[in-house]
Amino acid sequence: MPEISSPHRKLVKTRIIATVGPACENAEVLRKLIVAGVDVFRLNFAHGSHEWLSGILATIREVAAELKTPVGVLGDLSGPKIRLGEIADGEVYCAEGTMFRFVRAANSGVSTDLTCTYEKLIDDVDPGDRILLADGTVSMLVTAKADDGQSVNCLVAEPGIIRSRQGVNLPGVALSTPSVTEKDEFDLKWALQNRLDFIGLSFVRSAADITHLKQLIEANGSETRPLIVAKIEKTEAIADLKQILEVTDAVMVARGDLGVEAEISRVPILQKDIIRRSNAARIPVITATQMLDSMTTNDLPTRAEVSDVANAVIDGTDAVMLSGETAIGQHPVTCVRMMQKIIDEAEPYVIRTGSGDRLSQEFRRANPITEAVSLGATIVAEDLDADLIVVATESGRTALALSRMRGQVPILAVTHREDTVRRMCLFWGVTSIQSKLVRQSADALLQYVVQWGLENRVLKSGHKIVVVGHTNWLGEGHDLMMVHVVP
Repeated sequence: MPEISSPHRKLVKTRIIATVGPACENAEVLRKLIVAGVDVFRLNFAHGSHEWLSGILATIREVAAELKTPVGVLGDLSGPKIRLGEIADGEVYCAEGTMFRFVRAANSGVSTDLTCTYEKLIDDVDPGDRILLADGTVSMLVTAKADDGQSVNCLVAEPGIIRSRQGVNLPGVALSTPSVTEKDEFDLKWALQNRLDFIGLSFVRSAADITHLKQLIEANGSETRPLIVAKIEKTEAIADLKQILEVTDAVMVARGDLGVEAEISRVPILQKDIIRRSNAARIPVITATQMLDSMTTNDLPTRAEVSDVANAVIDGTDAVMLSGETAIGQHPVTCVRMMQKIIDEAEPYVIRTGSGDRLSQEFRRANPITEAVSLGATIVAEDLDADLIVVATESGRTALALSRMRGQVPILAVTHREDTVRRMCLFWGVTSIQSKLVRQSADALLQYVVQWGLENRVLKSGHKIVVVGHTNWLGEGHDLMMVHVVP
């Protein structure tokens, strides 16, 4: 095997998540994606067997090791996605004002009878509820339930063509299905056995869904718990967002189903609000769905897509995510390079928010002394025009506290833990590296960091480094800040 040349590490701010699929499953393309800027790969459990996913995961970790670059992996649980059953001839046109029925029994032989994968739909909906089909383009209004409880009548309000196996959305309907399905539990066990770094929970409705997932993870007896990403794609989740932010580790603005569940015109405002509230809660936030959708087939994005990505970055998102663009697109590497280019142009306009956080105690993720030192380090680094903030961390909490300040000075987080170095791949402004020297002393850490910085061309003689540490170097928390000048 030819020797792999590792490119110099770059100091990063906004992170890029790329979904893995047939377009990027081989080692060569995955390597190019990492070099282009991918920090986290997403494995979508709605597609692909565990055998295929195991091969992808092994390749990701092998390539990341060759490049000496930590890369996180997000396992995305499918959740209770509702789909239409089979339709005669594969599709049917729903004319405005016509009547359809959702029935329990399949193959009724009536062209206007529909079935779905969620048997309790008939029980959960009531007259007046909406049923949305074909990504929300077709809308039906429930008018009545049959006396025998075996069907519901629906009036077509917005016409269009519906096809077999398309998604079904029930906005505002309280579903009786659990947030974690049997398939999700099966996928979760695989994710825990393979030590994935993040678990995405689809169709979150309340904080109780996150708590339930944590209990399932704990019951599996895992040594370390992956960080949970709550996917906000239902209006119920928005109503319970404050409580969700108190229990989750990260959130995702999943604009696909969110744009169906809520009025599509509201999605940009909801996105901004979720990002703002996540920032205030010190929770990493991901913006996802159709960010560069036209690049699935085209070489260049639309101007609207470029503005969309740039505005998400300026608003304070920690990460932007690519789905079909990299999973099945024709130009996965070009797409990531374009995403990185847009990020680079937008990041200078991100506004530091740390000073305002001093008044908020509600969502502190680190102890008060660590929070204060993190704020002080950010202010001092900017005042001195420092080139790097360095923090030694075990869990990543202090790195996250520094990240939330949205300072202009890059953060280098050094940890001895393999799981922590990958989890920090989601934190804005944090470049993570792994070294056992972090547990020895401040001097050992500084020597290592300076050597690393010189080798990767991010430091040179005369540069200033602000170090966040502890007076008792192995103590919990951080109560020390010092400034070092590279000789």
